[in-house]
Amino acid sequence: MQDDTEELEPLFDYTRVQPLNPICLDDDCDDDEDVICVGTKRKTSQPVGNEKTRGKAVPVVDIEDKDDDWLPPPPKISCNAERNIEDDSTLKKLRLKKQEIASFAESAKNLLKDVEESSKVEISDSLQSSVDVVKEKSSEHSERAKILISVQDKAGTKQIRMFMDDKFERIVKTYAEKIKCDLKQIVLSFDGDKISSSETPASLGMEDEDIIEVHVKSS
Repeated sequence: MQDDTEELEPLFDYTRVQPLNPICLDDDCDDDEDVICVGTKRKTSQPVGNEKTRGKAVPVVDIEDKDDDWLPPPPKISCNAERNIEDDSTLKKLRLKKQEIASFAESAKNLLKDVEESSKVEISDSLQSSVDVVKEKSSEHSERAKILISVQDKAGTKQIRMFMDDKFERIVKTYAEKIKCDLKQIVLSFDGDKISSSETPASLGMEDEDIIEVHVKSS
């Protein structure tokens, strides 16, 4: 009989799967003990009360998850911000206007500089031209040949230096002014021949120390 009992021993040991906190189902269990229920259901909020509010239900607010609740509200544009935007626009326009004025002033400055440079060049060219003319005339005078002739009248003989291409008209005018007479009364002669006041020493082939005679006709 003992052998039969040993053969009927359970094949598995169920002590390992017993709950840690066994649930007491007897009437002897104290009603004040906490009963722990194991489950996957979501806990719901129960009315909370104290001694003063016991018996009255406390409202429970159910907070639902909303996707947009975490987003901050859009920024509001205040009057000052709008005024700042208008001020920025005005400053931008003023800045552009200032740049235009600066560009215009720079252009005017460059134009004035070009005019001054052009004027300087023109003045320099004019001065250079004048200097060239003076040099040319000086060169002509320096290159013009001169002659020393003797002028003989009743008072005596005088020597006069004149250019070879000068006319004898100068001698005639000088004597007419000296003796207060008409130009037609002055007669010049060279080597015994009467000469015209429009002739020159070069046209007569004169040389230094040649003599010109001066005669005064009566009026």
